[in-house]
Amino acid sequence: MDRWRSQEDLRSEVAVVVPVYFSAQVNDETVTRLLYLTVADLHHVVPPEQVWLVVDGDARSARLMRQVLDRLPEGSGGMQLIANEYNRGKLAVIRQGICEALSAASRVRYLAIIDGDADHLPAALPGLVRAADSIADAYGHERVITIGARSSRTRPMGWVRGELETLLDQLTADALAYALARQGRALDLSQCLSGRVPDLSSGYKVYLREMAEFLFERSEPDTGTLSDSDYWHYGPETVTIVEAVLAGAVIGEMLRPTWDGQPVTSFGEFGPVRMYGELLTWVWNRLSIPVEVAAVHLANRGQIALGTAREGAELLEQLRAHALGRLAAQSGTQIPAPRPTLPFI
Repeated sequence: MDRWRSQEDLRSEVAVVVPVYFSAQVNDETVTRLLYLTVADLHHVVPPEQVWLVVDGDARSARLMRQVLDRLPEGSGGMQLIANEYNRGKLAVIRQGICEALSAASRVRYLAIIDGDADHLPAALPGLVRAADSIADAYGHERVITIGARSSRTRPMGWVRGELETLLDQLTADALAYALARQGRALDLSQCLSGRVPDLSSGYKVYLREMAEFLFERSEPDTGTLSDSDYWHYGPETVTIVEAVLAGAVIGEMLRPTWDGQPVTSFGEFGPVRMYGELLTWVWNRLSIPVEVAAVHLANRGQIALGTAREGAELLEQLRAHALGRLAAQSGTQIPAPRPTLPFI
């Protein structure tokens, strides 16, 4: 019989960090509703005093968050609110919240990230925690991350963003496999869902304490080709996955619910070519991927449905030029010529 721990036992060892930021284009009523949906049920799965709500330099969100906390039902109070004066980026406030949780709660073993836009249901958290516990037990170490994977990326986020996130995650996995192979290691995705690209860009993640301490307390940020601002704004998912895998992490996935069309998104505030191009350049540079290899990886994975629309094909070409151009400039080389495509499929 497998080792089994009660849910009551597990919940006492969980801390949750909620990064909070909303675009000024989203009205107060929507922000309030989404914040309430995010936190109202958290006390069922984690002690309220082990929840850190970290506002990323958004005075309105801080004000509305306080109002929501005042409305919570009895037994769900005591959550920690940190309202930062300046916007620093999602990765910065995740790091801040996790460091606070690690310092304040020595019994915490599982540190979860739940976004403030109500897309990450608290009901899915016990499964992610239990998966992390099982993986750690099976592997004999606690360098573990579990991901709440979406059954679809395009339905909640739209076709363009879903396609680009999938491409980024596939190319990140390709680069990691190449870099690890040169070290005599293999990229272990055996705990991820089979038959699909691992959902590395999902923001719903659980870190075991050892992994969280390494990523957010002990490691110095390696901004590489990214500006300081871009690193903290663009990097919460891709950067942490790359650094974790290099440090020997095991990645696991479990399916979780998601909005059928996200009610809010900041995607439009970031230019997709720049954001995904800069992230790809960082990944390739961090893992010392030669530009010739990066070009082949991109050609291998670039024949996606997005390219069947004229605007999509142009977007992919701009992404290729940006990412490979930045990488080539780092090494003082030229961008390799695009691979030919067959006229028939």
